[in-house]
This record gives sequence, structure tokens and C-alpha cells, in this order.
Amino acid sequence: MTTEVRACSSAEIFDDPLGPPLIQEYAEECGNALIGKPAPRRDMYENLEASGLGQCFAAYEKGLLVGFAMVLVCVVPHYGLSLANAESLFVTRSAHCGGQLMKALDDYAAAQGCVTIFYTAPVGSRLAKLLFLCADEYVNTNHVFSKRLA
Repeated sequence: MTTEVRACSSAEIFDDPLGPPLIQEYAEECGNALIGKPAPRRDMYENLEASGLGQCFAAYEKGLLVGFAMVLVCVVPHYGLSLANAESLFVTRSAHCGGQLMKALDDYAAAQGCVTIFYTAPVGSRLAKLLFLCADEYVNTNHVFSKRLA
């Protein structure tokens, strides 16, 4: 199967005919009930890209959009080092390119001088299972807990 994973703009994901249904599928599978219904803010993604703090990636199989991701890069004051965070990462169930998409994020973060990249995944999700399978590379260092405030 021909798979292409590449850096792109958030507009390419939002404007792709398969973008909105893929974003909806992501919301259904990876949404956080404590936060509420996902409502992706295109303007914020574009602002992050324009500031150099965010970079989107798209995954295509046979020319069709099957996955997307955004990585955020910043210097954290506590360490004074650049760290990356996978803000979003999703591949539709019928595709098999999650590892390639993660490698693109990892490579981008490394090229930006980041010392590590953080991935968070809903408990029991496909991504969590993948990360646990790759525990030699992706170390479970922290647990994330949520508390509803509003």
C-alpha cells in the first residue's frame, strides 16, 4: 500500500474533503468527557503554525487523507530545554500508518532541537496500546489525571 506522511498546513487537513469526517472520528474515539465536545479551532492551529510553535502532519494512503497530527514545540522554563508535545495524533481504523506518522513527529521534534516528545493517549485507546507495545522507545514516565473544573 502506498503511504505518504508529510508536513502540511492545518488548512490542508481542514479543507480536505476527508478532513471533517476524520476529525469527527478522532473526536468520537479520543475525546475527553471531562472537557466536553471537541470543537477544533482552525484559527488557533493556524496561529500556532504562524508563530513557529506548531507543525501539522498528514498521512495519505492511495492519495486519500487517513490521518493527521500536530506537534507543539516550546522551551519549558523548568528545564530551559525544548520539548515537543503531540497535541493531536489520529489515524482512521482502516489505515496502518500510525507508526509512520509518529516517526514524522519524532523526526521533526529532533530537528527542532527537542530533547523529548510527549504523547498522551486515552486509557485503553489504540494509541495507548501502541505506545505500550513500543515501551523500549516510548517510556511511560508520567500519568495524566483530569479534574473537571467547570
